[in-house]
This record gives sequence, C-alpha cells and structure tokens, in this order.
Amino acid sequence: MKMTIMYLLDDRSTFRIHGEDTFEFLQSVITADITPLKENKAVASCLLSAQGRIMYDFLLYPEQNTELSYIVDCHNSEKQELIKKISLYKLRSNVNIDDKIKLKVAVSSSKENDFIIDPRHKDMPLRYLIEKDNKNLFNDKDGLYLNNRLKLCVSEGPEEIPRNEALPLDFWMDKTSHVSFNKGCFIGQEVTARIFHRNKIRRRLIVIKLNSMDFDKCQLPKNFKYISKVGNYLFLLAPTEFLKEFENKVSKPQIELLDKKNNFYYYS
Repeated sequence: MKMTIMYLLDDRSTFRIHGEDTFEFLQSVITADITPLKENKAVASCLLSAQGRIMYDFLLYPEQNTELSYIVDCHNSEKQELIKKISLYKLRSNVNIDDKIKLKVAVSSSKENDFIIDPRHKDMPLRYLIEKDNKNLFNDKDGLYLNNRLKLCVSEGPEEIPRNEALPLDFWMDKTSHVSFNKGCFIGQEVTARIFHRNKIRRRLIVIKLNSMDFDKCQLPKNFKYISKVGNYLFLLAPTEFLKEFENKVSKPQIELLDKKNNFYYYS
C-alpha cells in the first residue's frame, strides 16, 4: 500500500472557536459567507479594518460531529493578535476560544481520511489537521507548497499581504472566496462592496519567480506597485488594464514582465 506523504506547514497555527453564538458572530464580522461550514467544507476569509484593509487572513474548518465549533488556521506569527482581536469584537456573545489545541496543518496531493479541500483554488493541495508526530509527516524543505501556491497566485500571511494596507480585491479575494457580496454586512464591507460594484479595482496581484534576488524597483513600469519579495518570488500589483488582454486568451496564468514569466489568478 502506498504511503501518503504529508508536508508540515510550519508557519501555520491553529486554535478553536466555539459556543452557541459562534456562527452568527463570525458571519457578521469576517468577510466570507461561512455557510459552507454547515456542509462540512472549509472557508477562506479575512478580518478587515473599518477602512476595508486586510488585518488578517485565515481558513476555517468545521470540527467533525461537533456543531458550532470551528478550527482557525492562521499564520503562526499572528495567532495571538487574531485571538485578541476576535475577543475584543465578541463582547458578551457566547463565543469561546481555545488556543491550547495541538493540531498542526499539513498538505498533500493524496486523499487520506479527513482531507480538507482548500477553497481558494481548485488546484491547491489538500489540507490536513494532524498531530505533529504523524509518521507520514515531512518538512517541506524544497518549498513545494509555496511553489504550488504561488503558481496559482494565491497569497497568504503578512509577508505577502501587507497588513492594514492591502485591499482584498487587489489580492483576488473576490475570486478565492474570501469575500462574499451576498451575505450582508461585515467589518469593512461598505468600502469593499463599493469598490466591487462600481468596478473600481485598479490593480491586481501578480507573482514573478526570480532566478536572482537582484531587483531594482525603478525597473517597474508606471502604475505597478512593489509589495514584497518572499524567497525567489516577487509580489507586485499590476494595473488591471495590463491583465485584461490576457484573461480570456491564455490557458495558463502566465504573462511577460521584466523578461520574466509571472502568474496571475486564473481559475479555468
């Protein structure tokens, strides 16, 4: 029998959020419609500032056979900040947080029991919540998950999405299911909905893989915005006009800029 290899995402942490008011509380605060949790599906979402800027991005998973209890999968550097912010918003709601759980996040291309489909893109690896001593668990030393994710232009975490600065739609979050425009109000909803419905998305994220880390921001064409470099990847916001001519013409999400192939979000 073939062994299923799982790769530990050591930059991810988990905590539990539960209680009889949990569903209604989250639905009114975060950007995604969390109804899929009732169907035993994962949800990708954000917590925005009142000005519509991203403070945190994360995934939510329903706990098996337990209603009104969910696991939050977030960047490990932001776990305590996110818990503190949620605790501030919940006021007297019957919502409780357990940050002592020992579940780790792993990914694999193979289906085992209790696999989780990543809702951000159909080609993302499957996710798992596991104990760290799982015998099939390996460290992702070659960055396989990072390479796979960034080929799809799916960004996550504070290095790739500037906190309290980034607009969710600039980072394709209307496509990755992070943001719902049908469920009603959430924090930052007014700004986000206005940009979307008035078609005011000016720029979108593209990701460029560099063979060399030498990069001069002055090389960028007008109206491009530098975001960050992560590993061998360069993150830029490109004008939507630059992308429009490619969106309906290519079978792969690759275009040319600075003599490099780069990726934008493409869901065929």
